[in-house]
Amino acid sequence: MKTAMYIDDLTAIDFSVYDGKEIRGDSVSLSVMVTGKLDESGMISDFGKIKPRLKAICDNQVDHKLVCDPKFLRAENGISRGEFHVASGVITSTGPSSMYCPIELKSSHYVADIKEYLHAKFLDAMPDFEFDIELARNANASFQYNHGLKLHDGNCQRIIHGHSAELEIVIDGQPNTDIHDRIAARLNGKHFFNQSDVEQGESLSTIRYQASQGDFEVSMPNALLEIVASEPSIENISKHVTLMVKEMYPDAGSIRVRVSEGLSKGAVTLL
Repeated sequence: MKTAMYIDDLTAIDFSVYDGKEIRGDSVSLSVMVTGKLDESGMISDFGKIKPRLKAICDNQVDHKLVCDPKFLRAENGISRGEFHVASGVITSTGPSSMYCPIELKSSHYVADIKEYLHAKFLDAMPDFEFDIELARNANASFQYNHGLKLHDGNCQRIIHGHSAELEIVIDGQPNTDIHDRIAARLNGKHFFNQSDVEQGESLSTIRYQASQGDFEVSMPNALLEIVASEPSIENISKHVTLMVKEMYPDAGSIRVRVSEGLSKGAVTLL
């Protein structure tokens, strides 16, 4: 007889990833099965003790980072520079090494590689247990995006991290799938930045800012940018999308836009 404990939806992990072709934002939910010996209290582990340990590993290793193969990075004195070839050109990024999660990506199925990476980290930290991990992506996501929030106190300030996003657009009380699909297609794979941080050239732009964790800079083709009027928080992204809808549908009497930032959180704008 074998007994295991399970924790469903233990934490959400939001990140960007370079899969060798493009940089995209994504979000996954972690569920885990833990096997081990029962202690004298009849427990494998106290849920209240093991949950924060597992979450801390996810937060420190992958969450709000740019996941990429280490061959694309050069590090010196705590600063790392990445160079990523994409369909529209080259993206370069420089910042504290903590903004990156170097993982050997064996295929385009990067979720499986992240799962294997986290499994090894769990075992290193807690060798007395066995772990069975599930990483579930958002099946309802409409697009994937990247951003950086220089004024954020935490890890959202990292200049390339991302999320998957659900998008709902209601015009005059009715869902509008046509505009939904057009906007989702336009925003998929984009990088949202504050216009005040962007130095835009003819075909290439540089975005740089200082934040509490250090200096961040990224250069990328203009085609990948989605420039917003202020900080690209989910609230301002929701407002930005609403203005896009109004421009496409100027005669609308009412507009309701709901955009998620990964899983189970987001913003709603009414116009």
